[in-house]
Amino acid sequence: MKLAEIEIQNQAIYTLKILSQTTDKLFEEIAELSIKGKSESQFAPVILEIKNKHFQANELAVLMEVLTQNNIVAIGIRSQVQELVDFAKFSGLAVFDKPQAVVKEPEASQKNKKKKTPQPSAENIAKETPKETPKAVHDICQSNSKIVVGEVASSDQILAKECDLILMGEVQTDAEVLARGSIAARSIMKGKVFAGIDGDEKAMIFIHSFHAQLISIAGTYKEFKIIPRKLFEKSVVIDLHQGKLRFKVV
Repeated sequence: MKLAEIEIQNQAIYTLKILSQTTDKLFEEIAELSIKGKSESQFAPVILEIKNKHFQANELAVLMEVLTQNNIVAIGIRSQVQELVDFAKFSGLAVFDKPQAVVKEPEASQKNKKKKTPQPSAENIAKETPKETPKAVHDICQSNSKIVVGEVASSDQILAKECDLILMGEVQTDAEVLARGSIAARSIMKGKVFAGIDGDEKAMIFIHSFHAQLISIAGTYKEFKIIPRKLFEKSVVIDLHQGKLRFKVV
């Protein structure tokens, strides 16, 4: 008896194009779009296409929360901004390439091609054959993350030496979690968090429920003996801005 199987279904996937940075007006427009398309697009999968090159990861985190509040389910993004791509990957979002436009040739052109099919000459083959096959650029640490399932005990130290780190379970007090890249804690974080341990100032931290003892990105850190009320038990995105830690409740 099979316990799982893949079934192909024809289901519409919408693209939500974000043309500007996060503003109250943008949020209002998203709410209006949700109301207008309530019968069709509510709870339907959506791909975010972010055109603005200055859009930041913390703004994407806020946008995701706004979409959730409006019953819009984002499954992935399209963007040329590497910071957003990295955030999407460690947040569990898919990263989509820009769709290729299919250009249909005129019928006359197609008929001409059928009439005259030129045979490749040795000279043409030499021109068309590339001298060197381009190598595929693939960085494991950009496409994969270390995922830890289950609770991280107080005595544990979790290290993602070459990539991002995703923590699915609760992290207890005095536990240490470290990553060369970004860190996403999907549950309660009570321990110490060290992202960008090799000096990556673009690394980010996402915490679902903030109880952290210490936050560090690329050596810049803040210790919490008493957690501010505005952060306690909140979902928080942390990044570096002008050399200082920036905390954004989402």
